[in-house]
Order: sequence, then structure tokens, then C-alpha cells
Amino acid sequence: MPSTPRRKAPISGGRPTGAGKTSGSLVRWLLLGFLVLSVSGPFVMHSKSVIITDDHFINEAPRVSTPVARTLEQSSDAPTERIRKPKSAILTEPPAAATVVSTTPPKTVEQDNDADKDSDDSDEAATPPQKVEQNDVGKDSDESDEGQKANADAKDQESKDDESGDKDDEEDSNPTKDATDALIATSKAGAVWQNDHDMVHIIYSRFMQHQPNLVKLGLARLELFKTFCFPSISQQTNQQFLWLIRTDPELHPTLKDGLIDALQGMPNVAVIGSNEVKKGSVDRGWRSENATGDITEESLFYGSMELIQSYHEAVDQRTLLETNLDADDGLGLTFVERAQNLTFARFQELAASKQTTNLAFDRKDAWINLCVGRHLEWQFYAPWDKTTTKGSLHVGSTHICVTPGLSWATQPHARARFVKQHHLVKKNTPACDDPKQAKAPFLGCWVEIPVPGDDVMAIRARTPTSTGMNRVVMSESEWTPEEEATDRESWPLLDPSFAIPQPLVETSHKYLSDHLQDLVEENLKGQCTKDHSCSEGIKKKLKALFFQGGKWQNKHDLVHVVHTFHPFSALAASKYFSFEAMESQTTYEFLWIIYVKDASSNYVYRNQMTKRPEKSGLDVLVVQTDGPVSSTVDFRSPEAISIFSNHTLLYGEMSLLESFHQAAQTRTVLETQLGANEAITKTFVADLQNETAKRWQDDANNDKSWYYHCTSEYYEWRPFNPANMEEESETGFWNMVTPPKVEKCVERPGTTRIVGPKATLPSAYDALELEPCSPDEERTGCFVDTGKPDGARAMIPGLVKDKNPLKLSPRGLSLLVANQKNLREDVTAAFNVYMDKPRVRAIRDKMKKHETDTIPEPIGQQPADSSSPLESTRNLETSIAPARSNLTVTTALDTWKNDYDIVHILYSRFMQHQPNLLELGKARLELFKTFCLPTISHQTNPQFLWIIRTDPELNPILKDGLLESLQGMENVAVIGSNEVRKGSVDNGFRNKKAIADITPESIFYGNLDLVLSFQEATAGRIVLETNLDADDGLGLTFMETTQSLAKTTFEKIPSKNGWFNFCVGRHLEWQYFAPWDKHTDRGSFELGSTHICVTPGLSWATQPNAVPGFTVQHHLVKQDTPSCKASNKSYLGCWMEVPAPRPQDPMAIRARTPTSTGMNGVKVSHEGDWGPKAKALDDETWPLLEPDLAIPESLVKSSHKYLKDHLELLVAENLKGQCTKDHSCSEGIKKKLKSLFFEKGSWINKHDLVHVLHMEVPEKLNLSKLFISWEPVETQTVYEFLWILYVDPNIDQDSMNSLMKRLRRSPLNVVAFQTDQAPTGSFRDAETLTRLPTRRLLFGEMSLVQSYHEASQNRTLLETSLRANEAITKTFVGDIQNKTFDRLGQFGSSDWYYQCVSEYLEWRHETPLGVPPAHGFVSIAKRPSEHCTNRPGTTLITMPEAKIPDGWAKEDAKPCGNEPRAGCYTESGERNAARMLLPGIVDVPIAYQGQGSELERLTQDQSDLREDLHENFALERYHLRHFVKSVNGNRLINIARGPLLPDIPMCLVISGMENETPRGVPPAHGFASIAKRPSEHCTDRPGTTLITMPEAKIPDGWTKEDSKPCGNEPRTGCYTQSGERNGARALLPGIVDVPIAYQGQGGLERVTQDQPNLREDLHENFAVERYSLREMVKTLNGID
Repeated sequence: MPSTPRRKAPISGGRPTGAGKTSGSLVRWLLLGFLVLSVSGPFVMHSKSVIITDDHFINEAPRVSTPVARTLEQSSDAPTERIRKPKSAILTEPPAAATVVSTTPPKTVEQDNDADKDSDDSDEAATPPQKVEQNDVGKDSDESDEGQKANADAKDQESKDDESGDKDDEEDSNPTKDATDALIATSKAGAVWQNDHDMVHIIYSRFMQHQPNLVKLGLARLELFKTFCFPSISQQTNQQFLWLIRTDPELHPTLKDGLIDALQGMPNVAVIGSNEVKKGSVDRGWRSENATGDITEESLFYGSMELIQSYHEAVDQRTLLETNLDADDGLGLTFVERAQNLTFARFQELAASKQTTNLAFDRKDAWINLCVGRHLEWQFYAPWDKTTTKGSLHVGSTHICVTPGLSWATQPHARARFVKQHHLVKKNTPACDDPKQAKAPFLGCWVEIPVPGDDVMAIRARTPTSTGMNRVVMSESEWTPEEEATDRESWPLLDPSFAIPQPLVETSHKYLSDHLQDLVEENLKGQCTKDHSCSEGIKKKLKALFFQGGKWQNKHDLVHVVHTFHPFSALAASKYFSFEAMESQTTYEFLWIIYVKDASSNYVYRNQMTKRPEKSGLDVLVVQTDGPVSSTVDFRSPEAISIFSNHTLLYGEMSLLESFHQAAQTRTVLETQLGANEAITKTFVADLQNETAKRWQDDANNDKSWYYHCTSEYYEWRPFNPANMEEESETGFWNMVTPPKVEKCVERPGTTRIVGPKATLPSAYDALELEPCSPDEERTGCFVDTGKPDGARAMIPGLVKDKNPLKLSPRGLSLLVANQKNLREDVTAAFNVYMDKPRVRAIRDKMKKHETDTIPEPIGQQPADSSSPLESTRNLETSIAPARSNLTVTTALDTWKNDYDIVHILYSRFMQHQPNLLELGKARLELFKTFCLPTISHQTNPQFLWIIRTDPELNPILKDGLLESLQGMENVAVIGSNEVRKGSVDNGFRNKKAIADITPESIFYGNLDLVLSFQEATAGRIVLETNLDADDGLGLTFMETTQSLAKTTFEKIPSKNGWFNFCVGRHLEWQYFAPWDKHTDRGSFELGSTHICVTPGLSWATQPNAVPGFTVQHHLVKQDTPSCKASNKSYLGCWMEVPAPRPQDPMAIRARTPTSTGMNGVKVSHEGDWGPKAKALDDETWPLLEPDLAIPESLVKSSHKYLKDHLELLVAENLKGQCTKDHSCSEGIKKKLKSLFFEKGSWINKHDLVHVLHMEVPEKLNLSKLFISWEPVETQTVYEFLWILYVDPNIDQDSMNSLMKRLRRSPLNVVAFQTDQAPTGSFRDAETLTRLPTRRLLFGEMSLVQSYHEASQNRTLLETSLRANEAITKTFVGDIQNKTFDRLGQFGSSDWYYQCVSEYLEWRHETPLGVPPAHGFVSIAKRPSEHCTNRPGTTLITMPEAKIPDGWAKEDAKPCGNEPRAGCYTESGERNAARMLLPGIVDVPIAYQGQGSELERLTQDQSDLREDLHENFALERYHLRHFVKSVNGNRLINIARGPLLPDIPMCLVISGMENETPRGVPPAHGFASIAKRPSEHCTDRPGTTLITMPEAKIPDGWTKEDSKPCGNEPRTGCYTQSGERNGARALLPGIVDVPIAYQGQGGLERVTQDQPNLREDLHENFAVERYSLREMVKTLNGID
């Protein structure tokens, strides 16, 4: 291959030419400067070279493209980029004088652009124009000999032209030529290393090593190099390093030229043609004499040999820093500077510490790793956007030391022993800041390179060009909204952090999209080359990129189906044989059907048979069946797919089967039989399809042919020594089998039946008796040998009948043993099957656990008239009983049994309606395994059924973890269902609906027959139902105690209608925090409250004839239900406490952690009051854990550590999970959670802003009742602000007490001062602290104010003004901080402006008609005369150097317009503030002034507007009701006159309130229903209101029943209906004349279920509290 001439890099310390573009005017000034200063001065010009000298460096132009020419070629209208001034990489001594006169004018801009385009402008520009035609870049080098010859000829001609030009120059040279040549020689000789920290820094990269001719893949990688790698290195703020790029010596010219052209203008880089891999982790790195052994004049494609030698010589007695960087990754622009600073500082710190400890000298033997922390990953795909044109950005994992930026720092005398694998650095190396490192500081540790703020220090391109395909996101990958938000926030970082403009990324994305299949195919070709990955998993990923499964497709127009019967006993063998081989196929164009025995009773079997296909890229179906159909049945026939249904299909889609079956009707069908313990070569499917297609193409008469295709030889593997079957072998034994005559073709692995499109199989034939096909005859009913060893089989004793036992002579055995290595290598290469120690051990373990006789023979070995070939295997499988162990599930328990003749059900729930909150789920699973599972699995009485319901779509990681933790438990069933079942409603487990959601499809674990038997047993028996949350536990005697007590109690009630509750008494609460130990590693214990019936252990006991009326809410059981000891109706609705074995023994334990949905009773910090008794109780409790609850302390510590390590992630997900169905939705809970990762007490802000919220609290505002702003401010999504309250000195005492109480409980950074007005001026002013003296401080710390004030001096400051009667949305602070941060680039350092809301909500305590509804009246404020800055939530934003003029008033501000300026305002464009119009507080009219249609529309919109206040401002309906009552003094105010609207209610629909339930049993709160009485006149309903205008006259003798409906227009003496349910009536005996008993029939069940909602309606909307209902019921029923 002709080589490209080596190109010298320019020796320069300035900014690399070509990295940015320069305006035309600058170009013209440069040209003028060169001409003027050509006689003398720092510029020296020559027709061939330009040398720019100054005090620090010399620039020598490369032979191909000079820096000046590179500047000239830029377009005159190109935008000017920021100019960085990097430190010089090279130092030379400037010559004393340099005077050169140019005799050849420089090329014009147009000429230069035509001659040498920028390599980034087009794909063709990667090679010079005259070379484009040398060959097609799409062809490999071996296809382009002619092109290379032409290329060589062109180069020869070019060389001749150069020589001719040189001669012309010599003839025309000017007198100063010799001086110029001397100067150039001097500059070359003087190129040396330089570094301000006196260290040597080398960056290593590799490009296309060992893959020189994969041109398509190389061009794609070159595109990524120019997009991600080159800009980030060429624009480093510190250029004092040497970048060595090694590439294949035989690199294709197209790639070689493209790479070198991309580097033009960069002086401190060298490209070396070498396949060696150099790192700082081996062989002393750059210090080694061999470090430059592969760098010669011949191998140096680009760069300066002198510079390289200079760097190598400089390392002798200096610190060495070596950095790794892949060619498709990039580094932050400050990386080099930060890495060198960090290394210098750490080693200086070490030297200082040695001096401090009086060491005689510093041995300079330190060595450390530097790791990148926060970094980005650019993915080609964006899972949330299938049509993306730019890909997506993700935050990379930091739990390992990633390759980009991985650095090795060593002092001169270090004896470094670096960990070679980057992913093990953090695991096997201590952190430098670890206190344990103090004894041997910096002798083998790692430190993270600091990242400024939210910046990133590296970027990795994760694309299909990747060799390892690690963490490459595919188009169908799962994603979360948080990942999408990260992507959106990351794009603005590219340019400032890496000098990578987004359009460049979009260009690369387009290139990859346009060439995806080509580059993926070449990436597959490049696998397994030297120093590259060789993983079938990687190949699977790559093949999946252009194989779209889900339906039939085949390039040969064939239909190929692989059949595998998979018994339970073959689990281990299939994992390493059939699955590995099938997933390694070079083509995926086939359907794999796996037949499994009934798997419902064995979780391990079922899980494994669905888990592996889920991860596979193949078209796979897993069907549950007694056995496949007879072998004589053609896949085309309906009978072949008759066993498939939605019930039997365990994995896959019926549509996939239908697609292949339909395609088979008119095409050649290949059916391969493969045992679960068998394998076929990686090319088997492709070779067989190619061969079949060719045969059909050559002879059209084959359409009616059918025959078998079988392997001539195959491999066998045995797990034992063939000479002694009792002796185990570490890796097993392989041998090659030449089948004897007794073994028929169809008995061999991989036998395939091939049936032409018009062929018909005989109704009966014996496949074992088929004869070989004749070469001259049509292939019908015969078999052919492949002539190749295409199959392999695992011969496992007891699993497979060994028809070919090895009979070897001693010599034969020794030869076989000697040949094992070759056989293993052959099998691994051909089949991707390799048997190492762990795999062999796994198979042996399975063999020892299962006594098996045989595996089914391949399909097609039985006569057609016999039973299915797998019938014998079915009988075998039925006899296989898994041994009881921790790893398998035995389902022998399939029938209810109980010594007390009781049916006991335990209910638990896990992650319902939260299936994909993975981090939260993992933490809850950890608590389940620590607190819940041990206490239940170790119960002294196991005669109960534990039903755990979880989300049907539970994340597989959580699902597998839950089910695996339950292995070995027989009396448990895990159900995929979001239903909630309790014993308190709907007759509990006795109701058939209690198990309606438990089906074969929904049962994830357990035995359906067992569940059914438990329900059948409820007839005529006592039923005991117990609740247990998944993070709580029960005392080990709980089941025994409750069952015994229920039995003895109910024996006293012969009528068998008793029902009562069990409640746990003494119980423990485990808290994550410990108030007395800030560094606890185990948490703390306290006693739980017993004044209520807690959820763990809450039980419902019923006899067969009971008609229970249990209280649904657990915290009201003891309040609304009498104690069984005090009840006068024994055991007909009472509660009793579960006795403990000893008084000190707990009967339950509750985990109170940040994983809790309700956060009730959960401590959120180590702070809190505690006394010696609390600490003593904690000390006494730990010894009780194991004996009473089977929970070892070590398990608790392990859970505590897990929560600590993942606290922020799980809290964030708990916040996400709030408000999902059946979970809490409280702002108070959210505040608790947010406070867990917000540390108050000093300034902090992720955007480096300072935000202060000023609030005036006026004298007339009653803070105990009308502190409107409190909830909206406390529920902000971001807590990074300071809240200053300015409280009027004359405020009343109740308001002051209420305020102080709220402040003490607040999680915010809040202070309160007593002053009559807020200070004027900016918070940044020096006078601020004097205006807020400590003597006026009511609450908080002055140090907090000082912290914010100090931070504001050099940062952007936001000051939001809010009054106590105003509100802002929950996202207000977060939104304005984000928006300000995003706009900082638009403002100068002295600008300042206001941001105000565009519109806001107003709330009044009275409606326009003056009638105060329950929630007041909400409108949208529109006040044209109101200045923008007077609206609620107005924020003043000042840049760090801004000065506000004296006497400035905010009303002076004008709109900012398009250009921001000082003292203007902008509007947010959002409605994110609200104001409550309270009498005496605001100076605007309280009464709503709107009229006509606007008023009508607002009246209709009240529900939506109130929802806005609730959803966005955290102002709940009860807040609004409370405000109304407070303003009105708990009474109605006078009606104000206003227009009459036709929809003002005149009579109201009611909710009935009865004191008896339909069955006559008085529940605690009575029975509520919706009244539907057709005969009742509208005006007789409660709340009917007569409305008369001022001059109205009601006729004498008029009765309200005479009124008729008003219709569309209101008129005299009519009625309208409100359309709302805003009236209620209590049906009291002797008071009402309607029947008291409920008359409903069909809807009774629904109304019964709706009781909680209806009672909540009475409480929420009518202020009829539950205790009022209870009192009425007691009074009516004569109960004291």
C-alpha cells in the first residue's frame, strides 16, 4: 500500500489554527501586517513558510497547510468565536534577527478555499480532490488495487511537480533565502517541552488499530473524532501537553488522510503508525525506555520527532501525568489545567506533610490515579424520540473510573502498581481522601478531578461504532422522564464545556444514520481482532440494530422454525448450550419455539424460561404444553399451532406465530430439532438457509421435495472423566463423535426437515427408517449428511441416554486428554459454547438436586401411529420433585390445613401503582427482607396463607428480587394485581371476589390450588384476616396466639355470628435516624403508640354467620369500637389486644424510614428532643430483635447502610411516587421528604445564584387564621432561597404565637425581624445588615443572613417581594432560578431588571351576589392601571456589579423590549401568583366588578380556578373554607345586590342521612345515601331558597308546591335546580314522614362501597364531622 508522506506539525503555542473561524476584516489586517513588517519585526514571511515569533514561541507552517493559509481559507462572513489564550506547549529561543522578504504573493481567499477545503465542510473533503477518484470509500482496500495504482501515479507526478517548483524557487529566490532556511532549521531544532508546573503530561489515544481496512467504520469513527474528541483537545485552556495518537501502520489512505487533515494547525500532537497500546498503568508508562520504541521517522505520520524526544527527555526527574482518551470521547476544556493543578497540589501537599513530620527528605515516590467525575454520554438514539436528529445526552455513571480522562500521576521515584482495569480502580484502590490513607499518603490511591458547579469534565460517544457497545442505548431502551429532562438540560453545556456546537453533533448523527447498516456490518467484521472485544453479547447488540423482529422476514424467502423441548431438569444445560448457540447465530431470520412443561407450580422453572427470552434479540416463543405435536405434522397445518393460546403462551406474541405460520403456506419450510442440551454452530442457520435457497434456485422441481438434513459428526461434552465416571473434571471432557449405524440421522443434534412449498408429508412414516438420499434422484423421504460437525450435545448422566459410551484404550484416553485444549477452542470458536469451572459446577449442582433419567429424544424419532415422542418424558417430568432448598420452590403444600380449624389469611402489598420506581423499590425490598420476611417465615405456627399483591407491571429487577427472597416458603402467593383487599370490607376473604384477581396469569409465585383450597375452607369456619405492610414485621408467636385466642373466644358464641378486631399492643418502631448519635450505623428504636390500632397485625376475625360492620380506618378502630372487655354485646363488634409472651416482648415492628409513602412518624433528621429514658429503651431493645423477631442486628445495619448509600435517589423517587393511586398526596409529606436532602443554615444554590424572598406581614392580618402565603412558600420544589419576614411591631399576640410556632417547624432557611417596613435598596448593599440589627431578630440566626449577604456580593441576586396575603406557585422559585440562569449570557455584569407575572389569580371571601360560598370566589386579575412591578411575586434581578440609582422607584421601570437594559421589566408569560383580597389589607375594591358574560363564565369556571389554587399553589379547599370563615367571623354576611343569573339555585338536591344501615345493624356513623324521590317536589328539598326582587309580590294563598320549572328564562313563581348536591337531610324517627329504612335494592352494593366517600362529602362540604354522626347514632340507639 502506498503510504502518505509524513506531515510535520506546526510548532506553536497559540490557539490551534482551524479551531475557530476569523472574520474577513481580520484576514485583511493580517495580510497588511505581514506585508508592512516583511523587512523587520516579529513577522518573517516566505513563499513556502510563515514563521511568527514572539517572546515565547515560533510557529512553523506545515508543508501542506500553513496557519496563515488556514486563516485565509475561512469565509469572510463566518461568525467570530471566543478567542481563548492557551498556555504554550513548546518553548524555543527566538533568533536575534529575522528579516525575510517574500517574493511570492500569498494565495487569495478564493484560491485557497478551492485548493484546500476544511475537512469538516464535506465528506469528500476528507481526502484531497485529486485522490477522491483513487477508489470508492465504500470498498475495502483489496477491491481497489487499480485505484491505489492510480493514486501512486498521481503522487509521483505531484512529487515531480514539487521538485520542479523547488527549482523555480531556487532560481527566483531573494537574497534572504539562506537566512530563512537557517531560521526554519533553528525552529525545528529548538522545539522542546515546557510546563509551568514542571511536569510532563502525555495524552494517549488510539484510532482503528488492527482494523486498517474497515473504511466505512473508520469514516464514521473519524466523524466522531472530529465532532467530540478534536475540538475538546485543540481548545484546552492549557496546551502544555503532548497528544499521541496511535493508529494502524497500514491504515487505509482515505482514513489516514482524513485523520491528518483534521489535525492541521495543532502543534502538540503526533500521529504514529503503530498497533502498540501504551498506558500509564504498565511498564512505568512514559518513563520507560520502550515508551517511544515504536516512534520512528517511518512510523511518524504527523508531528515533530524533536518535540517527542524533548518530552521523553524531560520526564527524568519530573512529575509525570499520563491521560487516556478514546478517539470518540472528549474532555472538558479545563481538564488539562485542572488535572495538572490537582496533581501539582497533591504532590506539594505530600512534600509539605513530610517536612512537617521531620522526614529528612522527600523521596518523590508518590503515585495516584485521577478519575473524571460528572460526565456526559452522547447516545445515537433517544428512546423518547424515535425521529431524533441529534441523539440524546445522559449523565454517565461515576461508580467506576471511566476511560476518558483516566490519568496516572507519578513522581520520579515511584514504584507504581496501578490497577490495570479502569472499572476496578475505585473498587481495588482507596480514595486519596480516605482517612485510612494517612499512613501511606498518595502511594496508590485515586482522586476525582473537581468539576465546577453543574459543569461536566468529559463526554463519551455511545454509538454503534463502539467496539464494546457498553452502555449503548438502543432505540427501544426504557427511559424515565428524568432522563429526558437531563437530556434537555445538557445540550447547552456542549459548546461552553467542550467547544462542540450542536450543529456539529447533528451532522455526525446524520452521517451515522445514513451509513448505519454499513458501519454496523463492518463493526461486526472488526469484532475479535487483536486488542478488541470478542463477545457474543456485543454481536447480538449489533445484529439487533438491523434485525427487526416481531414478524416473519427472510432474505431467501424461506420459513425457518427451530423446535426445542425444555424440561425443568435441563435448565443449567440449556443456558450454556442451546441458548448460547442460538443467540450467537449470524442471522436471526428464524422462529425459535421452546416447549415447556406446565410451569405454574415451579417459579424457578417458569421464571428462567421467560427471563432469558426477554433479554434475547431473537424471535422466541415459549409455550406451556404437555409436549409438541407429532413429528409428522407439518408446521403449515393448523394442528401444528393448535397448542398455542393466550393461556399457554408464556412468552412472545401470538401475532409472531401467525406471521410465520401464514408465510409458511406458500414457501419452503425448514424445521430444526434442537435439544435443550444441544448446540449448533454459529453459522448453522445461515449456511443451511443459503444451501437450501441455492438448491431451490438451481432446480425448480424441488418444490415437491421433502427430506432431512443432519450433521455427519458432532461434539459431545461430559462433566466427568470418561475413564472414571465417579471422578469429576474441572471443565469436563470433549470428544468428536462419528455416529455409528445404530444412531439414525434424526437422532443427531440440529437435524432439520426441509419441506418444499408444494410437498405433502405422508400421513404416517417412521423417521428412524429413512434412507440416505440418492444424488441422482429427487429428495423425497430421505436424509442427507452435511459433511461437517455442525452439532454438539451435553451428555449428562441421568439426563441423557448415552447411546455412544466412550470405550477408549489407555492410549486413546491419553490422546483425548492431550487434545482437550484444541477441542475446547474449536467448540468455543464454532458454537460459542465454552465450559469453565463455574459453569461445570452449576451443572453438577443441578444434577445433584434432581434425580432424572432421560431427556426427550429429538422430534421425529417415533412412528406416526405411536404416541407423541415426548410422552415418556412427560411421565418422567411428573416424577421429578425438586429438592427443598434455598434456591428452589417446592409446591407440595396445595391444600388448606389448620389445627384450630381456622382459615388465616395474611395480606401484604408491595409497590402497587409504582412499578418502575426502581431505586425506591430496591430500598423497600431491602426492608422487606430485613423486617418483614424473617418474622413471617419463622412464625411458630405456619398454618396460614400469605398473599402479597404487587403491581402487574413490576420492574423485572424488583420482581425477581422479591420472588427470589421467598424461595423455600410454601404458604405464600405473590399476585400481580393493584387491588387492595382487607378483612374490614365486603365480607373479606369469604367473598368470592376476594380472589377474583388471582388467576394463572396473575400469580407470580405460589400455588393457585392452595389459594382456592383456602377460600373453599371458609365455608362454616372461622376466618382470621391480618394486615401487614411489606416493611413491617410481627412477633414470632403472633399467628399461634391470634388463632388460639380466636378459637377460644368464638367457642362462647353458639350462634356463630361473632366478629371482632385484633390489635397489636406493645410494638417497636425502627427509625433511620438516632437523635443521640449523628453517626449511627444502625438507626434507633422507640416504642410505638398504642392509643390506636396500628396497621401491622391489625386483624379481622369473623364467624360463619357474622354480619360485620368493621371500622375501615385503622386509627379509628379503638375510637369507634368498644373494647371487648367493656362491650355489653360480647364479640359483636369490639376489639381486643394480642397478648405478648412477656410484658417486654414486642408483638410487631414498624420500619419508619424515608421509603414510607405517608412518612407518618418518620424522623427526618438526627435533630430532636430526647432524654436518657429514650436512649435506655433503645439499648434494651436491640437484644430483643433476634429472639422475638428473628432479625439479627447485622441485617438491620446492612439495611441502614443501603438506605444511607442511596438516600437521595430513593427520596427523589418517593417524591415521584406521591399522589399515585392508593398512595398519599400531601404537601406536608412532600415537605418532609424534601427536607431530607436540603441542608439549611447557610447559603447554597446549584445555579450559583442568591435568592431572597422578602415578605411584609401587616398589623391587621390575623396570622393564626389568614397567613395565606405560608403553604405556597413552604411547598416550593426548590428550597435554595432565604425567606425574610418583616413583622409589624403592633401585630396581635395570637398572630405572633401562631407565627413562631410555624417558624419553629419550617424546613426552610427563614428569619423574621420585627419592623414596620422592609428595608429599601438592594439586599447586596452594605447597609442591609445595619438595617436588620440582631435586636430586632424574632426568629432565626444572623449568621444565615450574613451567609446570604456575603454570597450576594459577587453573584447574581434575585429578590422576590411577596405580602402575607399573596401566594406563588409551587414551582415559582425553581422556575425563576432556572430561567435566570439560562438568560445570564444576555446580560452584562452591571445590568438589573424586574420580572413580574403576566396575570394572577384573585380570591374573594364573597361572591358577586354577596353570598359567601364555602370556598370564596376566584377570578383572574386584569387591572390595566396596575404597574407590572406591583403585582404579587415581582422579582428584582441584579447582576453582580449592578448599582440601583438613589431614589429609584420600581414604578419607574419600563418594558425591556428585545434588548435587556438596566431598570426595565419583563413579564413571565405565566399565571404563577395569586392575591387574596382581604378587607383592610388591600386598597382595591373587594367586590367583583365584572358583569354579563364574563361574570357568567367565571362563575362556571370556579371549579377549575379552585383546582388551580389547589394544584399549583398548594391552597387546599379546607384552606379556602377556613379563610372564608375567618373573614366572615363564622357567619354569613349581608347579600349585596347584583344581577340575577338563571343558574342561581332555588332548590337543592340532597344527600340522605339515615341512622340505620339497610340490614339494621347500626354502624358507627350511620348510613348515607343519595336521595332519589321522584314524588318529592323540588321546593320540599332541604336548602330550598326563595329569591325575590325588590318589587316582587307573592300572591295570597300561594304555596311553594304550585311552582313549575322556570325553563330557559326565569319568571315569577317558578323554580330552577342548582345542578349540585349541596343539601342534606337526617332521617330521624318522628321527625320525617318518609320511611327510615333504606329502600334501594340493585344499587345497594355500590352505595355500601361508597360509604367512606359519602361520609367524606358530609365532612368536607357540610362541616358535619364524623364525631357528630357518631353522637347522633348513639343518641338514636340509646347508647351512652
